[in-house]
Amino acid sequence: MDKRLSRTRATTLLITATVLVCVSGCTTKATTGASLVDYTSVSASSPPDKLTGLWVGPHAGGTFFVEIFEDGDLRTCLSAPPYYRAMDGKYADEALYLEDGTRIEFQPAGAQQITIYSPPGRPVTTLERGAPGLSASECQGGADDVQRKLSHWAAQ
Repeated sequence: MDKRLSRTRATTLLITATVLVCVSGCTTKATTGASLVDYTSVSASSPPDKLTGLWVGPHAGGTFFVEIFEDGDLRTCLSAPPYYRAMDGKYADEALYLEDGTRIEFQPAGAQQITIYSPPGRPVTTLERGAPGLSASECQGGADDVQRKLSHWAAQ
């Protein structure tokens, strides 16, 4: 009986310790804020001229558009029909900050390419400078259409 009690007690202690470690790790600022930032506190800064313009590349089964403006504002759009997601953002501290709190790091990969990285620092995709005349307007239009449909469904 002592062995049973010891095993039960050891199992209980192990489970309790595991839960405490998980809960404390999941609630620390370092864990919860790993990739999210307070978007409203970020001030856009003017990017180098070589970064302004439209950048395009594959991502999540679709096409990811990033348009960086001279004043540091930017807009993004992911087009993976029927899924479209457009977001505004800011360039600051050599990173892209999106309105949902995402911080995207990137590095130039030549004169016509940039590689974007996930918060742990792993490459996600490489974007190429958009050809003259290329636009994210179709993606933006798709995102607007999705929002209209969602608003319509929510109103019903």
